[in-house]
Amino acid sequence: MTSAINQITNPQTAQTSLTTNSLSGNSQGMGGLTSPTTFLTMLVDEMKYQNPLQPTSSATMMAQLAQLSQVEQMTAISTALQNGEASGLIGKTVTGVDNAGNSVSGTVTGTADSSNGPLLYIGGKSVNLSTITSVGTV
Repeated sequence: MTSAINQITNPQTAQTSLTTNSLSGNSQGMGGLTSPTTFLTMLVDEMKYQNPLQPTSSATMMAQLAQLSQVEQMTAISTALQNGEASGLIGKTVTGVDNAGNSVSGTVTGTADSSNGPLLYIGGKSVNLSTITSVGTV
């Protein structure tokens, strides 16, 4: 998914902001910069609008690409951990909230991956892992 980015009027400020927020791990400072695609789009725009008399150094560019790689690895690890947690609930009794906002209780019969995180199947309904409120009690 790509999103339009307005033209950068001050490339040096954008460069400093991108580098500072990326290095500090501040993803909210860049308007919720959490997607590797968004990061790459900003990196390309930064190169497009940079001052030709003061180009971004190759060391800075390599540091930003290394940060992108770290974000991708952390996302993969997080997804794997969440899927493992969801699989660990198979056969357990849980209570959660389905997409319609209804409370659902029952035994987890299976899991699936979705764009919003793992889904648990409970009595024919799907419940997002993040909406589980209790495990082991009904």
